Amino acid sequence: MEVGAVGNVGNIYASPEKVEPPKQELDKDAFLQILVAQMRYQNPLAPQDSNQFISQVVELTTMEQLFNLSKSMEMLLKAQELSLSAGLVGKQVTVVGPDGQDVRGAVDKVVIGEEGIQLVIDGISYDYGSVKEILG
Repeated sequence: MEVGAVGNVGNIYASPEKVEPPKQELDKDAFLQILVAQMRYQNPLAPQDSNQFISQVVELTTMEQLFNLSKSMEMLLKAQELSLSAGLVGKQVTVVGPDGQDVRGAVDKVVIGEEGIQLVIDGISYDYGSVKEILG
């Protein structure tokens, strides 16, 4: 009798929206879990060196600050893109259309949606990143 491979048995009752892909990078929560596990399972007769523990706490704090800085830079970039795109309203621009051809026209409005920033020219939306030329 042949037995087939068993797939993701632990998640057979989970809905597809709740299943998270495995993390590719260690975040601060994973680092903290490792640190707590090290403390929990250390040998009581030979405890961990306090210098090493302090070093790990400093690494955790540094990682958290870098994460916060990254988020702040991301928000700053979005605000800058929004400001620049809003400045294009009423200006003549050349964008690359979906067919790869250049489209020239005045920007009627700027729309912010799930696809990101869209410029509306003659009633058609174009990706902000497709701007090739700003004529004025």
